[in-house]
Amino acid sequence: MIVEFEYPTVLEDYYGDGLLKVEALFKILENAGNKHSDTVGDSIIAGSNAGYAWVLTDWYVEIDTYPKYGDTLKSCTWSNGAYSPFTTMRHFELYANGTCCARGTSRWIVLDLKTNRPKKIDADLLKQYEPEEKLVFSDNKLPKLHQVETSLLQTMLQPRRNDIDFNNHVHNLVYIDYAMEALPKEVYQSHNFKSVRIAYKTQVREGETMHVTYSFVDNTHVVHIYGEDHELKTVVEFVV
Repeated sequence: MIVEFEYPTVLEDYYGDGLLKVEALFKILENAGNKHSDTVGDSIIAGSNAGYAWVLTDWYVEIDTYPKYGDTLKSCTWSNGAYSPFTTMRHFELYANGTCCARGTSRWIVLDLKTNRPKKIDADLLKQYEPEEKLVFSDNKLPKLHQVETSLLQTMLQPRRNDIDFNNHVHNLVYIDYAMEALPKEVYQSHNFKSVRIAYKTQVREGETMHVTYSFVDNTHVVHIYGEDHELKTVVEFVV
């Protein structure tokens, strides 16, 4: 099943030059995935109340062009089924005025909220999504993360109350906001990223102070987000 999602133009989603923010692009794709879940009867909040949650572990998105304010935006999403007993992939395409401007893929697991551990994905649950064979990238592999030895900038951040979602940890998209805060001002203002790679390692919870580092490696702006115990929480990479 390929689910289409039309996104209304919202002024706050755009930079001053009228181009769509990177954060908003990911929000559109996430909302498309949520619509898919609702469409097949697998409401995210209902699942959480039932003791399980779909947990995003990885994002990779390539951007050809950034939509402009006033463009008609539509995203398409679909599941590829199981890649292992514990993981599945979801793919996306974003269209502006009928032309594909970005595409992406994501990796998911199912978390048992009682044990806080991944569990095997129920075949019947996955079947509800009517998996497709279509791929957005030919090899269907996520790019490797860059190795970083030294950081150029360091920032301390703490989650706001509004950053915490219904599973009591920082929401997936908020990590992009944190990464944007860590970028040098001129990098943030240029917003000319060709692709974005995100790897979620461990959850950040309410009240936990984060140590955020920035580096530049191989035309890639790399942000590492660490917890109070110096454990790596999330990696965000912006390729230019």
